[in-house]
Amino acid sequence: MKLQRATFGTVLATTMGAATFALAVFAVLAAELIAEFDVARWQIGALGTASSLGGGLASPWLGRAADRIGGRRATVATLAIAAVALVSVAGAPGFALLVLAAGLTGIAQGASNPATNKLISLHVEPGRRGVVTGIKQSGVQFGTFLGGLLLPPFALLWGWRGAVLAFVSVPVAGLVLALLTVPHDPDESVHDRADMVAGEIPGFIYRLAIYGFLLGAGGTAIFTYLPLFAQEVLGLSLPVAGSAVAVMGLTGIVARITWARFAELRVGAVRALSAIAQLAALAVLTLIGAEFVGVWLLWAGAVVTGLSASSWNSVGMLAIIQRVPGRLAGRGSGIVLFGFLAGLGLGAPIFGWSVDRLGTYNPGWIVVIGLFVAGWVVMRGAEAEA
Repeated sequence: MKLQRATFGTVLATTMGAATFALAVFAVLAAELIAEFDVARWQIGALGTASSLGGGLASPWLGRAADRIGGRRATVATLAIAAVALVSVAGAPGFALLVLAAGLTGIAQGASNPATNKLISLHVEPGRRGVVTGIKQSGVQFGTFLGGLLLPPFALLWGWRGAVLAFVSVPVAGLVLALLTVPHDPDESVHDRADMVAGEIPGFIYRLAIYGFLLGAGGTAIFTYLPLFAQEVLGLSLPVAGSAVAVMGLTGIVARITWARFAELRVGAVRALSAIAQLAALAVLTLIGAEFVGVWLLWAGAVVTGLSASSWNSVGMLAIIQRVPGRLAGRGSGIVLFGFLAGLGLGAPIFGWSVDRLGTYNPGWIVVIGLFVAGWVVMRGAEAEA
């Protein structure tokens, strides 16, 4: 039983990490991509846009597809798409094709949460869902940690393309493990189109989608440009700047599991999400301080970001699993992901454009603080309605 739970959690975490790993590639290897393709900062952000908006626009359809074909098949398909997408990124001969490859990574990203949330809703009993959801969502942060830690030295050894190819082994291994160990869905978990259309999605899910948009737009600005900020403003080397992303990812691994369990057993999802938005605003203030007070604040900001903006998904996904019937888990996930991935897609290029235009990161950081405060207001409204 313990081995079965361990392999189930491993497949969930691997699916999430592999599906979102391209965002770590674009952030950690931003300087290499700028040099190779001779592009501006905002165009690096546009890679995240292609990925996130591609996944966001497809999320409602991908969510319905997960409800139709079941969690196991959807998870296997997600891992296969993630592997192909990373190969496409590594092999792109020009920037235009790199953007198309980034769009393909978005399909994997958009499919990952509906597929894995569906599996949890069908195979994990209430009371354990918080921990399992946290473990699942920590896969994203574990991927971030490994990307920040290993992509820079791999790039020095094999070039940035070889570094990306080395990570294709992750979704391939996850796919094999899923086929061998993940149980088949109950027959009643796959519903026809009429059943799904007739199902009612709670209004809170749409509020959560707005919150996800705000946290996504602000969070992607930090995630995408933190390494460049560390290099250009604080004068750090690529490996050290990448380590800041690794610190954020490592913190987020623990935070996602802890937040989800705390939300399920203690304070509830809404109050947890309110606290996360407040901490995220504090994290950006800390990053601003790194330029004026000392580089050590960069590490503090990375830690607090890992505890907040990088961790809201675990609580958000738990809220979907708790509030949406299992047969509609994919559809509910798709709605929230549409908002979240739209925020991810828009936040990075706008932030990068502001740096290119104004020559400083601080105005963009201030806007990011405003986004996180707005997210807090959205959840405070949900608390008032409860």
